[in-house]
Amino acid sequence: MRTLVIGVGNLIRCDDGAGIHVVNRIRERTASIDTLDVALGSIEILEAMKGYERVIIVDAIETGAEPGTVFHVNISWDEKPPVITHSHGVDLVTTIELGHRLFPDEMPGDIRIIGIEAENTFTLTEVCTEKVQAAIEKVVEEILRIE
Repeated sequence: MRTLVIGVGNLIRCDDGAGIHVVNRIRERTASIDTLDVALGSIEILEAMKGYERVIIVDAIETGAEPGTVFHVNISWDEKPPVITHSHGVDLVTTIELGHRLFPDEMPGDIRIIGIEAENTFTLTEVCTEKVQAAIEKVVEEILRIE
């Protein structure tokens, strides 16, 4: 199955770079999964998603849960999709929904969003907090297993 992993975030804002760190580690470990890193999970990802069977979007989120908690959302268009907000203020599900309306025959049938609960998205550093670093490794292993 042709898979694209999209990492969303800002590498210099501590845990906000979690999605980008996941993508970078996947790039280091396999060439069989395509990757893309973006600053925002907005319309720019729609063009990249076209033609893939599976897309996994990884981003840091802030829900108030324990830092490092990993959330999985499989987008099912048979149900009302959840609203997912994160530090970028962009609703990924709405963006994906727009893609299904604009490009119904070209969007992936399997779209998953993985959110990693951030602890710190304000400190200017490329290093994530310890709990988020552990979650990044967990998410990378999960993605490599579904390859």
